[in-house]
Amino acid sequence: MTPQEFFSQISLNTARFERVAAFAGVPGFLSWQEGYALLTLAEEWPAPGDVVEIGSFKGRSTCFLAQGCATSGRGVVYAVDHFEGSPEHQKGGHEETAEIVNEGTTYGAFTQNLAAAGLQAHVRPLVGSGVDVARDFTGQARMLFIDGDHSFDGTKADFDAWFPFVADTGLVCFHDYQNSHYLDGVTRFIETVIMHHPQMMFLHRADSLMTFMKKAAA
Repeated sequence: MTPQEFFSQISLNTARFERVAAFAGVPGFLSWQEGYALLTLAEEWPAPGDVVEIGSFKGRSTCFLAQGCATSGRGVVYAVDHFEGSPEHQKGGHEETAEIVNEGTTYGAFTQNLAAAGLQAHVRPLVGSGVDVARDFTGQARMLFIDGDHSFDGTKADFDAWFPFVADTGLVCFHDYQNSHYLDGVTRFIETVIMHHPQMMFLHRADSLMTFMKKAAA
C-alpha cells in the first residue's frame, strides 16, 4: 500500500464514522458497530443488485444501508415491513414501543427519520410481510438483511422467500444472533440451518450481526 492509499483509507474511514455518528439519534436496536458494518457492506460489496431489508421498524438500520447506497451511487434499499411491530413491541412486551401501542404503526416515524437524514430518494418502502412482498418482487439483491420476525419459523419464512433473489456472491445478513430473547428463534435458525446450508459461507460477525455470502449452486 502506498502512502497515498494509506491516508486515503483513513479519510474514507473518518467519513464513515461521521455518518455513523449522524444516525445515533435514530431509534432502534442496532449498535454502531453493526451500523458501520451494514453501511460499509452496502457501499462496497461488489455483487450486482440492490439492497433488501426485512424489518425496518423506525429506520435506523435503513439509514445505514441507504447511506451506503447513496455514497456508492449503487441502487436503493427496498425496506420491507408491515410496520405493525413484532410481539415484543406490543403493550407489555420487553421492547414496548409507543408508536405501536398508540398508533398501531411505526411508518410515520420511519418516514420522518429518513427525511431528517435526507435519504428518502435512496429507499423504496414496501409495506407488507416479507413473504407477501416477495411474491411480487422482480429485482435482484446484492445484500439481504433479515431483521423481521425473530421466531425460528418467521426467520425461515423470510429467508426462504428472499434467498432466490440474492445474487451469487451476494450477502445475507441476520441481526440479533445470540440475543438472549431470540435463542430459540433466529439464533437456532442460523446454527441449525444457515451454518449447514451448502450455499452459505460465513464471512463476519459484528456484535449480533452475522454476515454470510451466497455461493453459486453446485
